[in-house]
Amino acid sequence: MNARTWYLLAAALAAAAAVAPPLDRLADGSFAWHMVQHLLLLFVVPLLLLCTHPFELFVAVAGKRTTTAFVRATRALHVVAQPPAALAAFTGTLWLTHFTPLYELSLANPLVHAGEHLLYLAAGTLFWLPVLAPPPLRPLAYPARLLYLAIALPQGALVAMAIGSARVPLYPHYAMLAGRQSALSDQAAAAALMWIVGGLAVLIALLTTLGTWAKREAA
Repeated sequence: MNARTWYLLAAALAAAAAVAPPLDRLADGSFAWHMVQHLLLLFVVPLLLLCTHPFELFVAVAGKRTTTAFVRATRALHVVAQPPAALAAFTGTLWLTHFTPLYELSLANPLVHAGEHLLYLAAGTLFWLPVLAPPPLRPLAYPARLLYLAIALPQGALVAMAIGSARVPLYPHYAMLAGRQSALSDQAAAAALMWIVGGLAVLIALLTTLGTWAKREAA
């Protein structure tokens, strides 16, 4: 199998792990496990999917004429892949889903829960676009990518700090299941996961981008 197939298989496995009953059942009773689910959908699955170079597959299937028409029709949408828009969508999704009634509603309504997962996939895809710049997007200069990632690095930490510093359970669903104190401990664990895992994902991307730039400059 080629690299594209491996990436696609890994993306499918990560997506299945995120929404399959074992993790989904744990997420229903624990904010920390729910955070694991969301981190997979926000960082891992979109990254793996973009690494498959989906546009190349589309070109191979659709043909030159259809591809040209598609690129022309969607050119105006490329603005959402620019760093300001992508970062706004990413950070906006984090704050919207954790500090509005949407999160609690998603725990009670399966359709809203599914919609929330799609929102994370979309925000995650937009987040990685300025970094990977898959065709037909034009790649950003390496300094611009590094600046983008440097600005993105503390965004998840800020949300995590807001969650972890809360003195009351943010979501009644978990408090009713486990009690106030257990819900607060679970909430702190979820915040730590967002801070550490989310920050590590962005930091690795930043260091990888820096290394790739240095290698090209040396060549």
